[in-house]
Amino acid sequence: MTHVSTSYAIGQRWRCLGRHAAETPVLTINRIDQHPLGGEILHVSVTNAHIRHPGLRNGVITTFAHLPIIGQVLERSDAELVGQGMPDPAYLDGYHQWKQAFDAGHAGSYGIPLAEILDLIEMMLAKRDTGH
Repeated sequence: MTHVSTSYAIGQRWRCLGRHAAETPVLTINRIDQHPLGGEILHVSVTNAHIRHPGLRNGVITTFAHLPIIGQVLERSDAELVGQGMPDPAYLDGYHQWKQAFDAGHAGSYGIPLAEILDLIEMMLAKRDTGH
């Protein structure tokens, strides 16, 4: 059963299903944009993740400053509202890069479960690190 509301607000913190028991990601909504074709794009920061990154000294990323998603990500990730806080200003750099690419037609937003998004990020980082 999902605990997702259809009304999202800046500062909300949502706990989602991770890929394994040790991963309990929390998404903080930093900004909400209206999509030109309808719907909302939620700009979130991710904490409590466990993304392997061979290029880092400790080999793991636990936070991700900016991720553009739609509400279906929360619905498909068995999200539970766990609190309200302030937006994380660290998202701004990633947001500005995304917005420029989005306006040029070169970026979008995720609509798949968060666990799958984390898998994709991990695969992209592994490929980048190995040069493939």
